[in-house]
Formats: sequence, structure tokens, C-alpha cells
Amino acid sequence: MNAPISTRRRKVFVCPVDVTLSMISGKWKPMILWLLTAGPRRFSDLQSAMPLVAHKVLAQQLRQLVSDDVIRRVVRENMPSAGGYQLTAFGRTLRPALNALANWGKTHHQSIGAHYDVNGDDL
Repeated sequence: MNAPISTRRRKVFVCPVDVTLSMISGKWKPMILWLLTAGPRRFSDLQSAMPLVAHKVLAQQLRQLVSDDVIRRVVRENMPSAGGYQLTAFGRTLRPALNALANWGKTHHQSIGAHYDVNGDDL
């Protein structure tokens, strides 16, 4: 499936890494995508997992990912507020890249002086 890059990002690319980064660029998008690799999440769950992100910024990042067909908003018919977000088939193709980034971080976090809390208690 070839999802179109939204008009606001369309440009000529000279590097394949740049193509990928154009889809996931933004301070919070990689973390949103990483959290969604485990399955659908509600907005409030995403915000709880990312306490430093402002509500408005999270909503904006989610809207951009939806418009790029990387994630979709899932709404339950009888409970619209209980809906959430999940990766699309196109978004799931980013899993190997996200796994590679995560593995690099797990391997090298100490080398760059970064704290990594394996249990997620100290993010």
C-alpha cells in the first residue's frame, strides 16, 4: 500500500532515510508510534505514558499521523469517548524501523549518558 505523503510535507527527497524521517519527524511521533506497536491506545493512555507532552501538542501530532495514514482513530459506536488510536497497515510497516531504533537505544543509552528505565517507571 502506498500512502501519500500529506501535501504539507511533499518534496523531493535525496536520501531514503529522509523519506522515513519525514513521516515520523516530530518530538513525540516516534514515541506515539512505539506505544501503538503494542496495540490500540486511548488518548488518555498515550498522555499518561508521555507526561511531558502537552494535550494540544499530542492532539496535533495524532492528527498529523492520521492525515498521513500512519495511524487511525478508532471510535466505538456506543462509547465515542472510549475510542482510541491504532497503527494502520501502512503504519505497521514502520515496526522494523522502530524496533531498530529501540534496540540501538537499549544498547547505547549508557554510552551517551542517557537513563533508560526498563520498567517504564522513570520516564
